[in-house]
Amino acid sequence: MKHAESTIEGLTRREFLSLTGGSMAGLFLAGAPGSAYAQEKRPKSGGRLRMGSAFASSGLDCHKNQDFADYTNYCYFYGGLTEIGKVPQVEIHPMLAKSWEISQDGKEYLFNLREGVKFHHGKELDSGDVKYSIERVLNPATRSPRAFALRYIDSVRVIDKYNLKINLKEPFGPFLSNMTIYNCAIIPAGAEPTPTKPAAGTGPYTVKSFVPNETIEFQRFDQYYEKHEKWGDRLPYIEAITVLKIPDDTVRWTAFRAGQLDICYSPPVNILAKALLEKPLPSVSMDFESLGCSGIWFNTSKQPFDNRKVRQAVACAIDKKKVLAGVFWGLGETVNNQPFLDRSRLFIPVKDREADMAKAKQLLSESGYPNGFNTEILAYNLKFDSDTAEVVSGELKKVGIEASIKVIDRAAFYPMLRRGEFSLASRGVDERFDWDDAYYMYFHSSEVGKNNFARFHTKDLDALLEKGRTLWKHEDREKAYAKVVETIRDEVPILYLYKTAVGYALADHVKGFRKGFATRFAWHDGGGKYWWIDK
Repeated sequence: MKHAESTIEGLTRREFLSLTGGSMAGLFLAGAPGSAYAQEKRPKSGGRLRMGSAFASSGLDCHKNQDFADYTNYCYFYGGLTEIGKVPQVEIHPMLAKSWEISQDGKEYLFNLREGVKFHHGKELDSGDVKYSIERVLNPATRSPRAFALRYIDSVRVIDKYNLKINLKEPFGPFLSNMTIYNCAIIPAGAEPTPTKPAAGTGPYTVKSFVPNETIEFQRFDQYYEKHEKWGDRLPYIEAITVLKIPDDTVRWTAFRAGQLDICYSPPVNILAKALLEKPLPSVSMDFESLGCSGIWFNTSKQPFDNRKVRQAVACAIDKKKVLAGVFWGLGETVNNQPFLDRSRLFIPVKDREADMAKAKQLLSESGYPNGFNTEILAYNLKFDSDTAEVVSGELKKVGIEASIKVIDRAAFYPMLRRGEFSLASRGVDERFDWDDAYYMYFHSSEVGKNNFARFHTKDLDALLEKGRTLWKHEDREKAYAKVVETIRDEVPILYLYKTAVGYALADHVKGFRKGFATRFAWHDGGGKYWWIDK
């Protein structure tokens, strides 16, 4: 899985680092897709779009299948009460809720719904549908992996067709950010979706066909409620969208260049670098955004990673900047013990550890492993995950740790993590919108077997995570989460490495693309509902 030193259309890594000085700061691609629409001609309706992706959904029950790949598909055909704005602000905006009022004690939310919103089977959205959806997520029988996000809801009461009241057990700081499609897509009351037969949604597209872990086809919903803010046209524009799973970056790029795809998710990084540094390819727009965060998970329930000093030794052995350069050719940015950059409103300053081989060897010796040991890194078959595993393996070898690499498909990867069937795992998290969203699901004891892949938990950490989500003021929450970040740094259940450089390439005939969340289909004032085909 090494990068070829000579690749068609792309730079070598040596050329890239020479031209950039190892940094991408301030670079952008002139003529790349942007957020402004003022210079665009009026969009046209119709056409079919084909997008190549590195992953695909294993199922479409929106309250059970809730991994990132599933969520990206739900953005096409579901809605939530709220939605997220573009990065890095990720502000909260109304979606199916038109507005809301919050009581002075922060425990009561009165939501007023949009009127005239239709589900794909023709029924109008009402308060009963919202109540049903929330209660289905919270029902233990559903076994929703995201139920923790709604756990502070005490009751949901329908006031009338378009108004409902949600009472919380106590104040819950991230409540509005947790009411997005990611945690609680709204479906019709009484609907019982299955992994292969999704419930009707309210989004801009309906599901035409679905092959688990392979492909999904969407058809335009002509009764979708939103209109273009400038032109007044009913959205969306494109008639049909097909998303194809093509895990290999080079194969996906080849299909794009052959005209078989209109959008290529995550093109080969050296080709992206060449387009950014030299000149755009003819009839292609390329760019990237820093989204999500990659890292190395430790299974703290298995030897030798049940030993904190062993985990610390691994952290000292890994030079994050070398990993970033080896995987993303210098694109992206390293992170400091948390999935947020230092310019994020959620960043918490802590002292980072430096790569230190001597310290790593000392910690291994103190742990009873003076000569190192053999282990395995489990990786998802995304190229940057497997490349990360390869570079990390090389770093660990310097301190005597021989780490083989096992690359598997997504369909098997997450079940193995949840069952604890791994030692080390190369995998990150998608973009986080709140401290609670970033830490509770991954480090609270109640999430072992679900999202707490490291199986790491302590009573003190549980208490901090529970306190942080119930505080109301930002400065009070920040103090609690500062201790959470310090615990992650010191105990190392995960070693956060870098923000993922999510690249994309669009054929010239794809218009309406707005920079703000890469190719993610739905976000406030952006996403695929604005795309259109100019041919």
